[in-house]
Amino acid sequence: MNNNFSVAFATNDGINTSAHFGRAKYFEVFKVENGEIKSKERREKPDFHSEANHNHHNHEGHQTRHEIIFSLTEDCDYIVAAGMGYGIYDFLTSKGKHPIVTSVKSIDEALSLLIENKLENHTKKLH
Repeated sequence: MNNNFSVAFATNDGINTSAHFGRAKYFEVFKVENGEIKSKERREKPDFHSEANHNHHNHEGHQTRHEIIFSLTEDCDYIVAAGMGYGIYDFLTSKGKHPIVTSVKSIDEALSLLIENKLENHTKKLH
């Protein structure tokens, strides 16, 4: 892995990775250069799974939501959450991103593991 990258963690509190990517309130975005954290930024993310915004039968809506997620993370190499759907995972991959489904709860710990190239991608947790 290149030690220069940016990563967005789906989170509700800025401390832990969100168990549900679509319901996360924020992205904590880190820029890493030469293996060191250079910046941290919080980006607000729409809650696509609220009653008003979610319709399982509207697949066009999923595409629009995916585009919004992409626009918020376009400058990121990695997008990390503790749980994620197949649709957004495949969409981000098709856009050249590296989505990671992690079992590591702490963002700080997951970021350290990513820097060390040791953060496992648990695709079996996709839904």
